Amino acid sequence: MLLRALLCEIKGLKPEAKYFLVRFIQCFGVTDVCLGVKDLAKQVGVTDRQVSEALDALVAAEVLIRSSIPNGRGRPARCHGVAKTFLAELNRLPVPLGVTHEAAIGRLMAHVGTDAAENRSGQYQEKGAMLVHLRARRKPGGLSRVNRLLLAVLLFGADRFGVVRNLGTVQICKATGLTKERLRTRLKTLMDQALIRSYIPGLSSPVLAVKRKSVYYLNLNHAQLAGNGQATSILGVQGRNIYRAGPELLQKIHFVVNKTKEGAKIIHGSSEALILKVLAGQGPEFYRAFLALLEEYAAQLLSRHWLNLAEGGGKKRIDDLQLRQQIQQDFRLPEGLQEIDDIGVSVARGRFNEQLFTLAYGIALWIKSLLSSASNVPLSELDFVIAPQHFAHANCYRALLALPKAEQGWNGCLVIDTSAPQALVSKVAGEQAIPLEELYLYGLRCRPGSGDVIK
Repeated sequence: MLLRALLCEIKGLKPEAKYFLVRFIQCFGVTDVCLGVKDLAKQVGVTDRQVSEALDALVAAEVLIRSSIPNGRGRPARCHGVAKTFLAELNRLPVPLGVTHEAAIGRLMAHVGTDAAENRSGQYQEKGAMLVHLRARRKPGGLSRVNRLLLAVLLFGADRFGVVRNLGTVQICKATGLTKERLRTRLKTLMDQALIRSYIPGLSSPVLAVKRKSVYYLNLNHAQLAGNGQATSILGVQGRNIYRAGPELLQKIHFVVNKTKEGAKIIHGSSEALILKVLAGQGPEFYRAFLALLEEYAAQLLSRHWLNLAEGGGKKRIDDLQLRQQIQQDFRLPEGLQEIDDIGVSVARGRFNEQLFTLAYGIALWIKSLLSSASNVPLSELDFVIAPQHFAHANCYRALLALPKAEQGWNGCLVIDTSAPQALVSKVAGEQAIPLEELYLYGLRCRPGSGDVIK
């Protein structure tokens, strides 16, 4: 019921009241609660005023029902319970299945983290215990209640690496009660606090089959989210302009997307003319999203085919029907290009898709060649995600998030310096041991106030 309450839309309800509702259901379920304002504040972990305002708003929205019970000679006790109509709405919502971070959502909403309330022994309070200390001012850099609500919604949609791909802005606003303007502000705060590693804005383009939703990369190693130890392995690569030594076509694409279609110099009749003509003039925002897509494809190849990835074509190069189908679903050819009319749509589409697959394959091969320096890591037993980069150093540094395929497997943190004649591999205690400047360079953290902003 907690997850359904988290994602449900209640029109006109402010985020502060939505947070209280989720905490109310987390603490008491859907049973009637006969507690005064001060006792509710202690249980839920908010101030008396916030309780009163939230209860009034939820009763007015017909989410909660208020009743009174005679209490002898004193004032009647007030009770609050979930309205039957609202409960019926919750029950009609699909049962959330396969939510990877349900436990983390529960801890986050209960303030188990770096600014959590602690009892005298220093241990985190058990579920359902009094949260009176939460009424005190939160620590500098701590999470506000509304930001906890927002982060919990993002966690709902995150995969096991913390990547959120399928929650659109409208859906997030409906779940939190935030306006688009307030959402942008709060997302920036979460990025400045390193709870969101990086962000790829949503994008529409004539060459994309559908409008792409924004993609958020959450930092599961952050103290507010990490449950037990290291949540995600880190493999960092530094010291070489990796894609200039990798697929040459990617450099040509980088050039033409930043030019107008008229200004892009394309050698007609070449094997690369079609893809360059299709992508010319799309702009830098498109290129970043395009590169992130290619790296997503490359990470799939690394995860599924590490041992069999090899140079060369024909029988040497492995195939991946699942990835080819995804490319087919993600891209389309724009209308009106002479190059497409000359060879026919079917042939052009096949050639375009093959070049995208080849690009992803080339990136995967190049990443594999760099990571292979880590000889004592069972790389074939890991799944990967490539952290997206910022424009300023997009070709110089890379970080891969890695998790074991099996429940138990390798977990660590390595930095690989490929600038030396022989690659140097350094093991560090964890992500927190990587210097802050390197975290920025790798894309593991967004520099506060940088150009990587929420739009």
